[in-house]
Amino acid sequence: MNKLVVLGVLASCFVPGLSREPFKARPGSLSFLVYFPSRYRGICMGALISRSAAITAAVCVTSATSYLHDTRPINVVTGTHYRHPRRGIRVQVTKILLPNLSEVKGHRQYLMQKSAAVLLLKQIVPDVLAEVPLRPIDIDYLGDVQLTLQQECLMAGWHFFYKGDKIFPVHKFLLQRNLRAQFVNTVKKGDWCEALSLKFQKALTNLGFHGYFENTGSICVRDPDRAAQPCHGMYGAPLVCEGKAVGMMMAPDSQWTNCTGFSNIIHLFSSKYLKNFMTCISRLFDVETSIDWKFLKQSLYVDISREEYDYVPAVYDKVVPNLFGSSSTEEV
Repeated sequence: MNKLVVLGVLASCFVPGLSREPFKARPGSLSFLVYFPSRYRGICMGALISRSAAITAAVCVTSATSYLHDTRPINVVTGTHYRHPRRGIRVQVTKILLPNLSEVKGHRQYLMQKSAAVLLLKQIVPDVLAEVPLRPIDIDYLGDVQLTLQQECLMAGWHFFYKGDKIFPVHKFLLQRNLRAQFVNTVKKGDWCEALSLKFQKALTNLGFHGYFENTGSICVRDPDRAAQPCHGMYGAPLVCEGKAVGMMMAPDSQWTNCTGFSNIIHLFSSKYLKNFMTCISRLFDVETSIDWKFLKQSLYVDISREEYDYVPAVYDKVVPNLFGSSSTEEV
């Protein structure tokens, strides 16, 4: 075979669409994502279910050892993919909706680790004010998306653990400025997420839960190229399959110590224990346009000639809430 032909074939194997390593998402391509400083988890993420409400992980807004959620002001940052104190629009959260969890201490903590919460925003952000006009995503709480082995899905956020990264005992993690996206595959939980499942069970046992661990409400996703995985600092990040959010990264007591395993446990919105809650909040869902999955995957890639500064050396540790300023003066 001609050398030029061989080189052409090899070059075609390295187009961006075939890479599984996290890449900078094109601004505006994931307009449903938001983030906010969490009292319990540093920085958390969420997905818009309407222009005035977002869904996130319950552990981001409530404590596993308390019956009360965080009553301090929370500002959700919307309308930007570039994480910076002066970018995006901060909208105050006026109300938090949580599932009616069990009053039994250990069982409540178990459910909280894999439950969702809804943040009601103070007002709608007009398109003219946002760098990235807000658009909610469809939540698959009925289980309409049929997940199969090796199905390609998408996760995005501001933190990934890369191959060769070390886990520090003080939970240090490197936050990034630019939103990154990664394609992952759904795989067998017993093969790739067994360690995560065992650590999750051990962590919940230490919190007082001694009951039965229900495994049908979660799935395992993995980076087949073993390049990177979303981990600490991305709680509330949705898993998007076939253009719908099917689940979310919710359980912190299993993820952190396995960040170099290139796999994650994702809890599904269609889980039996969330059925009543998701059915109740479904009246808040206001999806204006359905996401075309094929078009979304093609639209994610950004012109690398327009890269912006990506790392935040000063934040190479736990995030403190006052980094984002006062919520009373920065709300819409």
